[in-house]
Amino acid sequence: MDFENVVEETYYVTYDEFRISDEWGDYYISSLGTFEISDETIPEWCPANEIFSNETCERTCVDPDTCISATSRTKSEQCVCVGDYMRQQEQCIPLNQCNCFVADKGGVLMEGHFYINSRCTRKSICRNNRLVIENYQCNSQATCAERNGVRKCYCNPTYQGDGETCIRVIAKDCYELYVSGIRSDGVYTIYPDGWPSGIQVYCEMESNGGGWTVFQRRSSASTDFNRGWSDYKNGFGNKNQDHWLGNKYIHSMTNQKTYQLRIDLRDSGSSSKYAVYSTFRINNEADKYRLSVRSHSGNTGYDSLSDSNNKQFSTKDRDNDGWSRYDCAERHGGAWWFYDRFDCRRYYISASYCRSLCPYCYSFPDGSENCAYCAYSHLNGDYDGSTRGTPMFWYSYSLNGYGCSLQYTDMKIRPV
Repeated sequence: MDFENVVEETYYVTYDEFRISDEWGDYYISSLGTFEISDETIPEWCPANEIFSNETCERTCVDPDTCISATSRTKSEQCVCVGDYMRQQEQCIPLNQCNCFVADKGGVLMEGHFYINSRCTRKSICRNNRLVIENYQCNSQATCAERNGVRKCYCNPTYQGDGETCIRVIAKDCYELYVSGIRSDGVYTIYPDGWPSGIQVYCEMESNGGGWTVFQRRSSASTDFNRGWSDYKNGFGNKNQDHWLGNKYIHSMTNQKTYQLRIDLRDSGSSSKYAVYSTFRINNEADKYRLSVRSHSGNTGYDSLSDSNNKQFSTKDRDNDGWSRYDCAERHGGAWWFYDRFDCRRYYISASYCRSLCPYCYSFPDGSENCAYCAYSHLNGDYDGSTRGTPMFWYSYSLNGYGCSLQYTDMKIRPV
């Protein structure tokens, strides 16, 4: 008998007498005689279901995901249990004979692990190396789905639980929704202090760390931001697009926790910048939604909002800028935290110099010899300045046109 192994080594054995019985004796080997080998190596005969191989990975019924042979191998070849066979103690058995084999899965569960069938109606659990089958059902507010390789019932957005039980998340802001497991941008209902029926807000969950509640966005000229006090108090626009959330809601939110403010900007050259303020809040309507911000950081190149700190909110029909000579909201064509900032002829005698300032977007002409402006930022101005004069702006040397050519802005808050 001649043999060749997997590394092409050959050997033979001989028997000097070979005889088998007839059919009535089932061809039984009745004689082999004397055994001889080609050298001193005796062939190794493997037990049932095992093969003589240089395979380096065997798996067990108890831990089907872990190789057991690679580190313990002492020979280049040996009897191993491979393919769809698992080692169980000293035996090598078919995969489907393991105690925790799941037919739906087509595999074996590890101790303590579970598998849920495709319809989420049956749960198989491996306990004490025995398969336990349990009934399984999704909650009415859950969906049967496979996520990250695990199929189970998952609670729907704004609900929290194990999928069999789902409890509605009563979140005060988008960050609490984020913590509950919601990771997709979109409009959600939150329940800030004072609003038991909830309000709808746009949540930014996929960028900048997630959990941001957006209260302002500008991306086109489709929404008019030159509005009165009532509109800015109650909010306007489309939450999925351009909008102002509403000062009464912003006040409630920013006074229930300590929030930071992030402002994202993009100019006509598609350059994106951002500014972050470590704290942000506005006071109540009685105090005309007075602004409070602290500690600027970011890459806009200039802190264009801190000068508005402690200033009251102004709209075209509510002049709260403290500057009796001008109505800043009316002159700048939109609502903001304006203030008495700069009147050129108050500081300079030269009318020609003052006239030279008028082309800048953050200033407005006052007669033929004077220019003035009320803030270093105004993100609620005319989108492009073509219809009402001054556009939205954020004064900065790092932005195109000193921040006069903004194409996108948004303002959002997240708890500190």
